[in-house]
Amino acid sequence: MKAIFISLGLLFSVSIMAQTTSTATDTVCAGSQDVYYGIMNPDASSTYTWSLSDPAAGTIDNSIAPNDSLIQIDWGTTTGTYTLYAVETTAGGCVGDSVMLDIVISPLPTVAAVGDSVCVNTASQMTLTFTGTAPWIFDYTDGTNAYTDTATASPYVVSLPPFANPTTIDITSLTDANGCAADSLSLPSAVIFTYGKPSTGAIFHYQ
Repeated sequence: MKAIFISLGLLFSVSIMAQTTSTATDTVCAGSQDVYYGIMNPDASSTYTWSLSDPAAGTIDNSIAPNDSLIQIDWGTTTGTYTLYAVETTAGGCVGDSVMLDIVISPLPTVAAVGDSVCVNTASQMTLTFTGTAPWIFDYTDGTNAYTDTATASPYVVSLPPFANPTTIDITSLTDANGCAADSLSLPSAVIFTYGKPSTGAIFHYQ
């Protein structure tokens, strides 16, 4: 990069070797929209140029601040670690060192649910298998009652009360340790099958 200087009416240029400074690491959920990033204590007279190590990782909206000191990013769904770069240019045309922030795009958690088969009025179980980062906080309902539970390992077994009839258990929400929420359209249900007890006839004396 070059900075342009004017001295005694003469125009000349000086080459400047840019350096890159890492500031931190951030974590976002895949598909996160309108995520803000900004420069700490920005110079109002400077302008800022932003870029991503992989342009396909997200879309930068630099229309938030007049000098681009604040931006928004719509992140894509491809997980991995990417780097966000910012370069400051002063009003005099001097270019500063590049600063960067590593961004980890975490996958959204998922869950698979398997129900149980029991005799009527017998306690049952539901087995859940998760992806993502433990612990997972999830909500579920049996159609009458709503519950909240936390799973610290996968698979995880949920104890359920006895049901008088076959019952569908719906998982209604799921969030993992990264704060990433599962796609509501992908949340499963599990059926608890209940079988009636036999109706045994009376004992009689057989001759």
